[in-house]
Amino acid sequence: MKKILWLVITVFLINPVGLVFAESFHDKADTDKNGVVTGDEMKKAVDERYKNEDANKDGKLTVDEYQAARQKNFDDADVNRDGSVTVEEWAIYWCGTDRGAGKVKKPVKMGKKKSRSKIMDANRDGKLGKDECVLFWSGRFVDLDGNKDGKLSREEYMDRMKEMAKMMDINGDGVITVEEYYVSWLGKDNAKTSGKSVGKQKKPEI
Repeated sequence: MKKILWLVITVFLINPVGLVFAESFHDKADTDKNGVVTGDEMKKAVDERYKNEDANKDGKLTVDEYQAARQKNFDDADVNRDGSVTVEEWAIYWCGTDRGAGKVKKPVKMGKKKSRSKIMDANRDGKLGKDECVLFWSGRFVDLDGNKDGKLSREEYMDRMKEMAKMMDINGDGVITVEEYYVSWLGKDNAKTSGKSVGKQKKPEI
């Protein structure tokens, strides 16, 4: 009994608020668990992500569904439920580690001609390591933290995600197709094709 009590106390001291971190996006995508995410692994992960965000499973991701998924992102990252997310929480949510997250000061901005995977692949080897993951998502945090107080509030995040939804919805029809989703995550060269054009529309960087 004493041993069990001591174990509980030890866990509490190490993790005093009982934080539970879900498996990160990087770790889920890394199916062979070798620490890096290949191009094929990323494509599978993006496919799965799109399907999960399509709440009514009709094969289309509406802007409303996209926004609902972003709210879940925030809530999952906010592990201590204090209504804000730190750069460490953000890095752990996406990458499974916060190593070096606090040192990133340069913002990473997204634009209609930029894909997450290409920006993230800093050494251009076609694979995404954890350090690259942390560098990218910490940089995104710096950009999203509008008032630069070191915390990302739900309001800050959701306001920026409204802009992101508009950017991803290239033809402005209120639906983010899987092709448009691929453009944002993997780049136009790797985008899925279904015979439909993703259209051209100028959007500001966000």
